Amino acid sequence: MVSRHHLTLNKKIQLISDNKDDLGLTQRTLAEKYGITLGSVYNILKRKEAFLHDYQTNQNQNTKRKFKSFDSVKLDEQIYEWFVQQRSRNIPISGTILQEKAREISQSLGDEFNEFKASNE
Repeated sequence: MVSRHHLTLNKKIQLISDNKDDLGLTQRTLAEKYGITLGSVYNILKRKEAFLHDYQTNQNQNTKRKFKSFDSVKLDEQIYEWFVQQRSRNIPISGTILQEKAREISQSLGDEFNEFKASNE
């Protein structure tokens, strides 16, 4: 089993630089160079705008994972409060409706990059 490797922001910027808008190293070569999966390379390159923004705005470059920019406890409280209000009015709430409302609330709490993913769990 392959162990997981989490790259720091600096390493992600280096990887993006090595790719040079598809004119540099291939994704397979980047995966081998940085010791990560091909899927991880793809995801980093897909989100390169967000990583470059973080780098340019002097985010901590040694962090391996970015913490959510919104408060998940507040999200839980607000979605529960909304749910209770709707149910007290005898309005049926499906999972899809609940997920959509959770996404709306997460954006109002500062989820700028749509990082929150409403799950079925």
